[in-house]
Amino acid sequence: MILHDGDLWITEAWNQGRVMEQHSPSRRVESAIYRIRILGTLDKQWSAYCGGMTIEHTTDPHHGAMTILAGRLPDQSAFIGVLNALHDLDCPIVSAEWIEAT
Repeated sequence: MILHDGDLWITEAWNQGRVMEQHSPSRRVESAIYRIRILGTLDKQWSAYCGGMTIEHTTDPHHGAMTILAGRLPDQSAFIGVLNALHDLDCPIVSAEWIEAT
């Protein structure tokens, strides 16, 4: 259910009894820093294809080789574009998170 309360849109999600809040739609167009973790090793040459995000490699004791993409993207649409690009490359996404607005 979506309710409008002034300039704040509230979405109620009954996922394990939690309620999620979303900020006003204008917040979605702000640039922000994002971090995405994928399984495997993605070559650093794919940075431009992934919105210019930096690509770092790490090893996780539970997942093995992992790649972390991090960086500033102009808006949420660009973030979704990077997720779609990773999907097109058959990269299994472990996590995707918003770090902070810039």
